[in-house]
Amino acid sequence: MALHPPSRLRRRRWTAVLALLPAASLCFGTPAPVSAAEPGADRITLNAAGTPAYRIDADVVGGGIVVTDNVSTFATRKIQGTATLPGAEGGEATFTVDITRGVLGLTGTLSLQDPGAGVQISAKVTGGVKTPADGTVTWQGNATVRRGSASEARNVSLTLLDRWPDPGDHAIRITHAGKARNAVLRLPDDYDGTPRPVLFHFPGLFETPGMAEFYGRMADYAQTRGFIMITPEHYGRGWQGVPAGTPSPDLDDPGFIRRLQDILITRFNADPARLYASGMSNGGFFTSRLACVNERFAAYAAVAGQLSDIPACEPGRKVPIVMLHGTTDTIVPYSTVAPAAAFWAGNNTCSATSTATPLPDKDPRDNTTVVRHVHDGCPADAPVELYEIKGGGHNWPGGLPFLGPFLGGTTHDIDANEVIWDFVSAFRLA
Repeated sequence: MALHPPSRLRRRRWTAVLALLPAASLCFGTPAPVSAAEPGADRITLNAAGTPAYRIDADVVGGGIVVTDNVSTFATRKIQGTATLPGAEGGEATFTVDITRGVLGLTGTLSLQDPGAGVQISAKVTGGVKTPADGTVTWQGNATVRRGSASEARNVSLTLLDRWPDPGDHAIRITHAGKARNAVLRLPDDYDGTPRPVLFHFPGLFETPGMAEFYGRMADYAQTRGFIMITPEHYGRGWQGVPAGTPSPDLDDPGFIRRLQDILITRFNADPARLYASGMSNGGFFTSRLACVNERFAAYAAVAGQLSDIPACEPGRKVPIVMLHGTTDTIVPYSTVAPAAAFWAGNNTCSATSTATPLPDKDPRDNTTVVRHVHDGCPADAPVELYEIKGGGHNWPGGLPFLGPFLGGTTHDIDANEVIWDFVSAFRLA
């Protein structure tokens, strides 16, 4: 919403979470000149019924309103802030909103002060807030409209267009192949609308995006490192077309991911040359499958789930990929790693041999060690690497163990978030 970087910084100081409100230009009189809105600024539209009717529809020129969503439910969590916009008859109007989600849904207050037009609007919001996936918030209900000394209840409608999303969590809710699909993304602390790289992470079997974040903290890692983190939700128990995934109906999961890539580029200004994919378990299988069919990711990382259908994989290009896998994984055996690594090495014109480097045993108490295998002779833009976690089970390296010790050891000698980002971020599409 800001006009320049200092305004952008002021906007971030508003505590919370609404970047989706259309803004206003009143319909009485000739507006006096005001500060110009920055291209891409959020917009606020507010209509008050009655005689005379009141309408404001303009871009925000100062302050800001921020929207954030819940990482577990994909529902909007907060809409808060104060923004200024051109007044109806000169000067500036001020719009303030404070709406949060509670047991009764999104409730709170909103108000508009337009001194030039002599208009004040205030409302208690007790429901009716809609937050579709295209970055627009809408509300309609009763409000108190004051003009001079007169005051009356009127029907008021509000639309807030989020053209410049703020740092924090945002939900994406779309329909694809006839099914409601969801994803949640974290915009980093320094997000300012400039092109950013994006890491897609695909959760494992029965794992929600919220669970993936709880056990792996990937979005927390991304938040302070300047890249966007997005975690799509699979439909049903897992990703379709790979081992243990949802068997039916036809969900077109690869198409769903292409839709998300488009949304990230168009709405969040993701850098199309720096999109990356990672996944755990069933999500690791799916990541490997995407390396065969999706040419828009620049690099891939698969954890505890390697390429499962080698004969069907025809990437048509060299694929930078890193694999992480525990030797005592009882869910996806370590024996699945060698065929996958050999395939990627052959695809990338690497040598069949690799160089093994034992890594420091940073945490002797976890009863694991890590060996990094780098295939020899790979092109600089298409390496194949494997982190062999000796004693490691079916858990996220460096994270919290899922189901405690029942899925095997969790290494703390490496942090999968760091390993993955250091690897994939070195590559970009031509």
